[in-house]
Amino acid sequence: MTPPAAPAPQRSPLPRGLRFAAFVCLVLSAFTGFFALSECLGLSQLEDTRSAAHFSLVGVPELDARIAKAQLSALQSQRESRALFLGALSVVCSLAFVSAGRLLRPDGLPLERMRRMLAGSTIAAALLRTIDGAQNAVIARRMGPIIADALKTLPEFQGPTAAPLEVMAWLLPATTIGFTALIAGSFAVLGQYFQSERVRQAISLRDGRFANED
Repeated sequence: MTPPAAPAPQRSPLPRGLRFAAFVCLVLSAFTGFFALSECLGLSQLEDTRSAAHFSLVGVPELDARIAKAQLSALQSQRESRALFLGALSVVCSLAFVSAGRLLRPDGLPLERMRRMLAGSTIAAALLRTIDGAQNAVIARRMGPIIADALKTLPEFQGPTAAPLEVMAWLLPATTIGFTALIAGSFAVLGQYFQSERVRQAISLRDGRFANED
């Protein structure tokens, strides 16, 4: 009777904190890369005025058309540069997604190369997302007063009820800047974490044990 095969050697698991950071990076890069790619593809359709026909913000066709026209004009002025940065952002996010996923499920591969790729791609994503956020802030700064002026023509915003609209001019870009700081800052923190000596030692220990087992 053939003796049962010896069980496969157990891999040294990564620390819980490292696995959690890799999971956060996996999710963050997936969503950021998806929206960057979607917006990049959408820039190729700016010439299609039919896309503005379905744009509805205030529910009044004339005002919606005015707001949509202003938005398309703001996007048109930075179309080429936005397409370049958004395309690059989607690429580095895909690299971060793949390397983070490989850290979580290495399938027997050494992880040091994945760690370096993940650290570099998250730092690059932080930089590109900051540039993208700056461009979004410029668009929001242009759109804020236009949206506020359009809403002031509605009966619901006549008299004292129009006062809150005065903050629209700075609230919209401020919100954009805050969201950019959150996303880009998260990428930067993750990049620094995966570059830290603590993570390097954890990966080196895991790869060393795996090499010894092989």
